[in-house]
Parts: sequence; C-alpha cells; structure tokens
Amino acid sequence: MTDLTARRDTSGTWTVSNASGAELRIGAPGEEGAFSPGELLQAALAACSVLSAETQLAHNLGADYEATATVEGVDDEGAGRVAGLRATISPDMSALDPAEQEKLIARAERVIERLCAIKRSLNHGVAATAEVRPRR
Repeated sequence: MTDLTARRDTSGTWTVSNASGAELRIGAPGEEGAFSPGELLQAALAACSVLSAETQLAHNLGADYEATATVEGVDDEGAGRVAGLRATISPDMSALDPAEQEKLIARAERVIERLCAIKRSLNHGVAATAEVRPRR
C-alpha cells in the first residue's frame, strides 16, 4: 500500500492526496462536497470488489458491460463503529441465460473473495493506530 497525505483546508474539511496526484475531499458527515470517513470505508469496499471482479465480468459480458455497485453500511448504534457493510455489484446480465448468470455470479464472488484485500482485511479485523506528533 502507498502512503496518503491529508492537508487541512478549512474547519472540518481536508484534502487527501496520493503519490499519483489524485485528490479527495473529506469532512464530517453531511459536509457539502466531501466524503465522510464512513463513506470512504464504503467506497473502499466497493472499489476493491468491483476491481477484483472486473476481469471476470468483462470476459463474460464484454469489455463495455454496464454495471453499478452499492454499499450498504450498518452503524453499531451507540458503539461508535461500523457494524457491517454489504457490497452489491449489479452488472447487466440480460444477454446470459439464468444458468450462465448463476455460474458467472459464483465465479465473480469467488474472485472477489480471493482478490479483495479490503474485504479480507475488514473480515479479519485490521489493526489501526492514530498518533498526534508535532510537525517538523
């Protein structure tokens, strides 16, 4: 994994950037034009899932297949944590018969299980720390 850098913009908003120059605005839940930390967690699971399944889906549905992905989050009320996430990828499989659809779904889910490091890390409990240090 590569390191990310977050730069404070205004009260409650930051810009996160990576080594390739991509930027993402983050902020508190409801902050206009920004992703909240919970939404970033959902986005990470969606991105990892769809990118893991991409080759399998494109091979069977064509390079220009259409799809959407959603991630539902469940808050653990009062505990201040996310209790669960459910990613759903919905590709257009109308060109396949039901048996072919079932086979593709099974193959895509297996490859997600094998390749999606975010899903595997969340399921095994990621050790995380946060520190505050003076800037040098």
